[in-house]
Amino acid sequence: MEIRLSEIAQFLGCAIEGDGEAPIRGIAPLHQAQASELSFYTNRKYAAQARLSKAGAIIVGAKDREQFAGRRLLISDNPYRDFARVVDRWFNRSYRPAPGVHPTAILGDNVQIAENCSIGAYCVIEDGVTIKAHTVLFPFCYVGAKTILGEHCLLYPRVTLLERVRIGHRVILHPGVVIGGDGFGFAPDPPQGYFKVPQVGWVEIADDVEVQCNTAIDRGALGPTRIGQGSKIDNLVQVGHNVEIGEHSIIVSQVGISGSSKIGNWVTLAGQVGLVGHIRIGDGAVITAQSGVAKDVPPMAIMTGSPVQPMMENRRALAELNRLRELRKKIRELEQRLTVLEQAESC
Repeated sequence: MEIRLSEIAQFLGCAIEGDGEAPIRGIAPLHQAQASELSFYTNRKYAAQARLSKAGAIIVGAKDREQFAGRRLLISDNPYRDFARVVDRWFNRSYRPAPGVHPTAILGDNVQIAENCSIGAYCVIEDGVTIKAHTVLFPFCYVGAKTILGEHCLLYPRVTLLERVRIGHRVILHPGVVIGGDGFGFAPDPPQGYFKVPQVGWVEIADDVEVQCNTAIDRGALGPTRIGQGSKIDNLVQVGHNVEIGEHSIIVSQVGISGSSKIGNWVTLAGQVGLVGHIRIGDGAVITAQSGVAKDVPPMAIMTGSPVQPMMENRRALAELNRLRELRKKIRELEQRLTVLEQAESC
């Protein structure tokens, strides 16, 4: 495939610097790109790579254009996003199976499968399931009774949806995702042990959500667990029963969210963040990696640590902690001087 740089610029709505007729035949990272390939630059950590790059053209922000004088450039207000748009438009070669139901798939009663869907080998689809147009199930997926799958969804191998899950449009679920398993609910019943609390709710996932490998989203104990439109959930995340995650939030790997917590819109939970149950995280908040959250977080706050606290407070506390050795040394010196003075007065 060959595309003129001017075609890419028109598609992106970007200004061009250099020859717009230059052919682009591929995409590559800065350090690997060749003369007919497109790359992008956003992180100053890679400035040296960018200057030495052989890329035929680079997507850059307006603030970085001067350091690439003389190169072919596309000037973008969001280079990373626009590079992704180019990849998706011209170079996305992800495999999609042809429409149809594989003969080894097992379908229950009253299953409704719309046009142009693909149901892979050894999928099991239970009674009363609805699958809307252009949705793809790769082999070995399980779809529980009365589940609804929207249009243009993509379920990779071994995705498990238990009963009454509701999935919106354009949702992507990666291998090993389990949606609708029981929440962790056990009532203490001494001396016998614990009585299992029936989990009779469901899960609702809105449009344009992506959930990556081996993540579990539990059904509500009563009512739904909800994932809002456009939110993205990384590998190995645990979402407890009746959790609500708002729109366009980012939940990074190994996060654990306990039951009934409410996550706002545009929230970021970085890797290994842990949340206790029944708390609220306000819109736009950022929780940094390995933080432990045991109380509500206000909107737009940047929080860190365990227990979590505002980032600036945490940095001041760490600075004080790092000075403890010096302070202990000074205290010992003062104690020694005080002892000498006391001995002198007693003579």
